[in-house]
Amino acid sequence: MKKSKTIVETVLKGIGQIMLQESAWTGLLFLIAICYDSLLMGVGALISCIVATGTARICKFSDENIKAGLYGFNATLIGVGLVFFFETSPLIWFLIILGSILSTLLMEFSIRKKIPFFTFPFIVITVVAVLSIQHFGLAAARLPAVNAEMDELEVFEVAAHAYSEVIFQGTIAAGLLFFIGVFLNNPTAALYGFVAAVIAGAIAHFNQDSVKLIEDGMFSFNAVLCGIACSGTKPRDGLYVLLSAVIATYFDIFMMHNGWITLTFPFVLSMWVIVSLKKLVGHFENKLQKQEQIILK
Repeated sequence: MKKSKTIVETVLKGIGQIMLQESAWTGLLFLIAICYDSLLMGVGALISCIVATGTARICKFSDENIKAGLYGFNATLIGVGLVFFFETSPLIWFLIILGSILSTLLMEFSIRKKIPFFTFPFIVITVVAVLSIQHFGLAAARLPAVNAEMDELEVFEVAAHAYSEVIFQGTIAAGLLFFIGVFLNNPTAALYGFVAAVIAGAIAHFNQDSVKLIEDGMFSFNAVLCGIACSGTKPRDGLYVLLSAVIATYFDIFMMHNGWITLTFPFVLSMWVIVSLKKLVGHFENKLQKQEQIILK
């Protein structure tokens, strides 16, 4: 019984890690939100995360990393993503399983080499799969579902849809559940994600992009991940959130205008910039501290 509980918690944490939250309750809310919009996507999310977790176990990767859900989030995004793009078929389910296994191996490589991949395994595997399927006509494209929506304030509409679109969902209800899931585990991160979404929406509006795409959160969901990833209690964390959201949004706009598959690459690119910047700032701070110590002596 205890073992089964641990497995369930690990899988749910893997889903929660999509928004950098090591919380089974967050993962459960995410899964409920996905199933609310699409039961098939929920199944895809669950299968892919189970496969990734199982792969990590079989390969005897770090038990600590497995329990933290570090191998599940990229796989979950692959599972939801392929169901989002294509009508389900034996081939799609096979690719979901294969992609989940590959994402686990890439994540282990990232951990061992200490390279911040974030959602890069999901991006690479999904883009290759989508382009290959489209090129060879191996599966039918899925027609987007039309979801009934409530009337709401535009700012909240953009932010809620932005949260929703992080995991390929389209309703405000799903977005609110995602937000609550993050908020319960890390209120600061959830609020920074909200603010980042609003910033991204404002940038896209200033750039005179499609109002429909802005309201649907298509220019803001990468910014949500930036806000969550850069969140913290220091004033400088706010600056990192702002900078990462700006970088991600402008690159998102660039990719969309060129007809490229964006996924979460703008987020990953902006985080690579921020990680490098933080290292540079840390280097100068250490240098200043050493100089102060020398002066005091």
